[in-house]
Amino acid sequence: MKELEKFYRFERIERHKGFYNHDKNYKALSDINYIDFFPPLEDDEFPLDSAFWLLYGSCNHFALSLKNVLNYTPYIIENKNKSGFHAFCQVYKGGKQYYVDARGVTSCFDEFMEIANDFVNGEFIIRPVTEDDISEWEKGFDYNDEAYMFSEAIIKKYKSYYTI
Repeated sequence: MKELEKFYRFERIERHKGFYNHDKNYKALSDINYIDFFPPLEDDEFPLDSAFWLLYGSCNHFALSLKNVLNYTPYIIENKNKSGFHAFCQVYKGGKQYYVDARGVTSCFDEFMEIANDFVNGEFIIRPVTEDDISEWEKGFDYNDEAYMFSEAIIKKYKSYYTI
């Protein structure tokens, strides 16, 4: 397996790093547990048992945590009819656009879309996250504080995976 902290070139001009460099990036995220960072919650409904959920379910918390820790701008890719979305950060550096979510950093839009395609089908828009988005997300979820703490702990521990 390649080092996860370094950018690697693939498909001639695209680059990625972080869990994108792991052969089984979804499993690698699933192997990072909430209880590795914080005491377990005595709540059978608690959904954030692993970092996988910060990619697939609480991506919004992760994107906002990237803003808090690394000062990245959070975006949302959503169906035009607003029936599904994926939150992430976009960073433009050195003449190249990068997409950042719990998997790490990639310059390849198709690679980034491997998860977003599960939520966004057909015509979509990409736009900055608004305060209304954040308010809507937070009122429908009972574990916002835990999701932000877990996201920030992951970003700080694996900071080189998310730094451009």
